[in-house]
Amino acid sequence: MSLDIVMPKLGESVTEGTVVRWLKQEGDEVGRDESILEIATDKIDTDVPCITDGVLKKILVHDGETVEVGQVLGILEVAGDDETDATPAIETEAESSTAVETAGEPVAETAPSDGTDDPLTRGDGGRFYSPLVRSIARRESVTGGELDGLNGSGRHGRVTKKDILAYVAQRAELPAAPAITRPASPALAYTSAEADVLVMDNVRNAIAEHMVRSKATSPHVTSFTEVDMTHISRYREQVKDEFLKKEGFKLTLTPFFIAAIVDALRTNPMLNASVDGDKILLWKHINFGLAVGLEKGVVVPVIQHAEEKNFLGLAGAAYDLAVRAHDRKLNPDELHGGTFTLTNPGMWGTMFGTPIISQPQIGIIATGAVKKQMVVRDDDTIAIRSIMYMSLSYDHRVVDGLNAARFTQTITKNLEQFDLSEVGI
Repeated sequence: MSLDIVMPKLGESVTEGTVVRWLKQEGDEVGRDESILEIATDKIDTDVPCITDGVLKKILVHDGETVEVGQVLGILEVAGDDETDATPAIETEAESSTAVETAGEPVAETAPSDGTDDPLTRGDGGRFYSPLVRSIARRESVTGGELDGLNGSGRHGRVTKKDILAYVAQRAELPAAPAITRPASPALAYTSAEADVLVMDNVRNAIAEHMVRSKATSPHVTSFTEVDMTHISRYREQVKDEFLKKEGFKLTLTPFFIAAIVDALRTNPMLNASVDGDKILLWKHINFGLAVGLEKGVVVPVIQHAEEKNFLGLAGAAYDLAVRAHDRKLNPDELHGGTFTLTNPGMWGTMFGTPIISQPQIGIIATGAVKKQMVVRDDDTIAIRSIMYMSLSYDHRVVDGLNAARFTQTITKNLEQFDLSEVGI
């Protein structure tokens, strides 16, 4: 029996993917749950496991090719009858709402959850554009105004992939503006002889685009705060072995940071917000983003409804997301919907940081390394304390210095006076 290996739907907003490489070759045996190929989207790279034992009979889409969700990538030969020939050999939700097009007509197009993560999500008149159309628009530098002017051939007049590609092709035929001649960069002139050239992959390109867009969108201001971590550091050192034995994972400083920030966001809701034109969206839930550094770059998985979790719940969720991020087992939907983010460069010894806001959020905290220092107390005595520098980058369109100061003061108080009984050890 032959089974189709199809491009899986790896998230609500994912409509296409690129085959990075096949982990098996034609004729190779594949075991159940064994990774068969590596796929990259504009959100994340991931290995795709096979759902049954079989032999890779045919590869139809080769390394480097980009296809839409639901397209057949290859054929798997398995034992059994030939009556169920079209059964997918890897898990897929391609039959559900997605921007896969059939005969030029989209089956359905799923809108983002909040509509604020991309300026091309809806036009001035409220017109919806699918993630695939927006991706093409960004790549081809098609503005929101140009999109609004297109006549869509899709359902309810929506602009389809076919429509925007036809527009791009037509625009390319127009006379080009005179080129501006610039002197060649000295660095480029000696590239082949003096430097190795690395081509950015999907993840690196996505990070670059997002960071540039964030700096262009939000006027960044960064405030620094000194935090005395002695109380937490001493306690953690005392209970870390017992915690590991009881919970099955190490007790790091990260869940203390998360718990302190989540509590501060409850009393400072202006930091748990987004900007939509001239409107400020105050989110009812705290979806906490946690930056995780990988070899290819940084991903930011999200702890959904963090305000509903206790300390152990936050610690377990953070550990689970970090492990699965490193194991390439995150679902792309777990990288969306964040309302505030923490990055912890201190774990690599960094003292200070000026992090870039993850759009469409309006704030991000960076925690530095905890170092023992001599501190002069209010009574003029000198003590050795464990000190950390914490930085908050915020969107000055919404957050003023006073709001930022109150927020960081609350976090500082939460950390310096942390209720250690919450740890449960």
